[in-house]
Order: sequence, then structure tokens, then C-alpha cells
Amino acid sequence: MLEAVGVEPDEEQVYLALAARPAGDAEELSERTGLPGPAVRGALAGLAAKGLVDLPADQADVIRAAPPDPSLKLLALRRMDELRRAQTVIAELAERFHARDAWRGTEAVEVVRGSRAIAERYGMLQREATQEICSLVRRPAVAVPASNNIGQRDALRAGVRYRVVYDRDLLDPASAQIPLLLEEWAALGEEMRVASVPYKIAIFDRRRAVLVPPDAAAEEPVVFLIHARPLVDCLAWIVDRIWESALPVPVALSEATDGSLATDDRRLLALLLAGYTDQAIGSQLGVSMRTVQRRVQRLLTVAGVQSRIQLGWQAARREWI
Repeated sequence: MLEAVGVEPDEEQVYLALAARPAGDAEELSERTGLPGPAVRGALAGLAAKGLVDLPADQADVIRAAPPDPSLKLLALRRMDELRRAQTVIAELAERFHARDAWRGTEAVEVVRGSRAIAERYGMLQREATQEICSLVRRPAVAVPASNNIGQRDALRAGVRYRVVYDRDLLDPASAQIPLLLEEWAALGEEMRVASVPYKIAIFDRRRAVLVPPDAAAEEPVVFLIHARPLVDCLAWIVDRIWESALPVPVALSEATDGSLATDDRRLLALLLAGYTDQAIGSQLGVSMRTVQRRVQRLLTVAGVQSRIQLGWQAARREWI
């Protein structure tokens, strides 16, 4: 019971006997506890060092147990401090370990071959993640179909943040599976967007990355498991940039069948890009300035951007004007 605060089993037995009533000497404690004399004397020395017993100054005195409060509380606080120091040391060792791994020349990029091996390594990476997994997803599934991705469900339930950008080709209006899967992931907490995805990439806690080459769906699929931190940082930068320019999933799903803008929106956008003020645009379109601002905000949401400058870039890229 008291081992958690550093009290040995023999010490605990002797302390509990003394807490019940003081003892005249070690021989009496030996009879009461059933412990041999040397064990009792060793336990008393240990308890005295911990401040849990008061040893007699002369033969006339008795051996008494120190009050459990605050003596045991003090031991508990010391043990908590030791555990915190141990956690700090473990974190430092882990950082050194990962930094060492990142520069192992022959292991900087590991080639994983075969569906089974890929599935096992991917599942392991998901289980090891504690903070965030961000990825770009496109067809085809190399080893783990979305419907069988148990590791992601477990990680999401464990509080790992997921940021995923899905390729536009996955939003097939004729497919009932993909929208349902997106709803399930969203319900579990996945943050999702949609864009044109060039490669399949997954980043795990910014420490490891998986890159799937375009021909990964060959007879023997192959993926690259990347350990080197500079390469992981480069891939993470790519994922972040695509995430920033991607559309929110609900907007993308609503536009999956028709990516064009209405005529009124095209005219508003043309006036906006020509440098007209909101008030001048309202005069041209015969609407209030507040209506113009509301429609501009909707266009920002549809384009998945934050500023009007970004809106102009997206409008040109999507051929809206």
C-alpha cells in the first residue's frame, strides 16, 4: 500500500504495527510482526531515515510511529517531484533519440513493399501518434481502404488531431460510399478539405512521413517511409500549403456536379477585380453595399480563402472569370 511513496514492504509492516501502538524494542516488534530481528532493525533504520518513526534516545523510551499526516504526504510530494524529473529526462532522451534517427543516412528513407507490410507500418504510425496526423488522400487505396481504417478511428477517439485534404476525384456524386465515410470521419472529429491532390502523403506528429509514389498500385505496392526530419518538414510544408488553399468539404460537395458560378456572381467578381469599391459595385448591380459584402464573403467561403487578393488568385485558377 505504501510502496507508491517509497516505503518498502517490511518497513510498511513495522510502521503499521507501531501506528497501532508503540513498542519497547526491536524484539517486541519482531514478535508482533513475525519478521526476523535483522529485518525489523533494517526496517526501523529505513523508517527513521524517512522520518516515519521516532527512535528512543535511551532504553527507557519506546519506539513510536510518526503521525502519517504530514509525514506520508511529504513522501508523496517527494515521489511526485521525482516522477516529474523522470518525465523531463524521458522527454529529453526521446528528443535525442528521434534526432539521431533523423540523420541515419541509410535509414533516412525506408522503402516498404507489399500491401500487408504497408498496412502494418501505417497502423503502427497511427498508434504512435499523440498530437496530429495530416495527410493528402487520393485514389487508389494502396493497403488500407478507408472503410477498414481502424487505426484512424482509434486515434481520433484518443484525441489525435486529423487534418485531411481529399482529392476532388473522390467526390463522385454517383458514389454513396465516399460522402458517408466523410460524415463518419467528421463525426469523430476529422478536419477535412478538398483540393486537387498531386500525391498521397501522410505526416505523423511532424516526425515521420509516408509518401506514396504515383505507381503505388502496381502488383507489389511500394511506399516511402521517411525518417529524416528535413525531408519530413518539406512534405509537411507541401501539405500545409495545399490545406490552406483547399475548399471546405461541404462547399466542395455542393459544387461537385457544377463548379461554375452564377452570372450575377461572375459580374460581381469582375467588378471586384477591376478595383471597384463595394459601394460602386452595389450601384452597378442595383443592390445595397451590405448585400455586396455578404455575397463577397460567400465567394470567399466557396473559394476557401481568407482575403480578396486570394479570391482573385482562386478565381483565375478556377476559370471563374
